[in-house]
Amino acid sequence: MAEELGTYFLTDFLVRSFDHLVIKGLGLDRFPQLRDDYFANYRRVVYLAQREDPSLVERAQRAAEFLGLPLEIRQVGYGALESRLLELMARIEAG
Repeated sequence: MAEELGTYFLTDFLVRSFDHLVIKGLGLDRFPQLRDDYFANYRRVVYLAQREDPSLVERAQRAAEFLGLPLEIRQVGYGALESRLLELMARIEAG
């Protein structure tokens, strides 16, 4: 974010829900001219990909194209969530 203040972030959830949450939620399906008003100060889209899924990358690209912004993809994974869940599952199995 320090590199570019005008960054619009996408996560896996937002990529899957972009049409519903952004396009329909902001009324861009009915008033597409508002897109430039809403997103005029953004300079790029950064997709924080939690898992490697080509279909989500494709959907992120379509979202960025809809916004008229370049897309950057950063593989971030689930952070400590995955290792913590594995640790908890091991404890449960150990009894």
